[in-house]
Amino acid sequence: MYKIGRFSSADEIAKLFKEANVLYWSRSLLQLTYAFIDRCIASSDEPPPFSIPQSFSYSQRDSKPTRMGSKPGSTCAGYLVEELIEGGSDTFLKFIHNMDSNPLLDEDDYRNKVASFFAFTQHVQYVKTGGLAFISDYQGSTELLTDPQILTDPYQLARGQIFSGDGNMECTVSMFEKQHKCNEFCEWRGFGLMPFVTTTEDESTEETELPGSVDSETEAGCSEDAPVAP
Repeated sequence: MYKIGRFSSADEIAKLFKEANVLYWSRSLLQLTYAFIDRCIASSDEPPPFSIPQSFSYSQRDSKPTRMGSKPGSTCAGYLVEELIEGGSDTFLKFIHNMDSNPLLDEDDYRNKVASFFAFTQHVQYVKTGGLAFISDYQGSTELLTDPQILTDPYQLARGQIFSGDGNMECTVSMFEKQHKCNEFCEWRGFGLMPFVTTTEDESTEETELPGSVDSETEAGCSEDAPVAP
């Protein structure tokens, strides 16, 4: 019979704090992206030829340590309460996972446009943070997102983990400029985003370095046995 275990109080609270911190920074990065979109559209001579999804937000969470005894310094337990996604498993969907920077959905899936928008947000976040970080593990419903991961540049991790969680895949950041495929959102001239890799007529590729992009000395992709965030 499967038995659910728990970490020690000290480890549990540390993990809870990391989860809450990732959620906090994910919301900030998503807000940064929407602010960028609003500024670009407002300053453009013409509106984009597509609509911008506006209904996405991360589920509200209530996290706090709870004292289990009456004496000061007594053991605490950590709790993380997450907002329910209506529809359960029937509506839950993973749009982009943390080992690749491209949508998981087929092009003929009507939800693929949403997944493409999330891929575009990664492009914006990567450029705006100078190659430092972007949101991954975009998952949830078409109205509410949950359990994000922030992928962080490996060179920044070496200086001390800032806001990434246990699902951080540094190789995905190192390979972002090679993996990312620009879509209609990225290519709209009003956003001023440049492609990282351009394809010529003979299908060869030419790499383009952008100001603020990370040095991609790491050539190897994510290994098959690397951990994937649930």
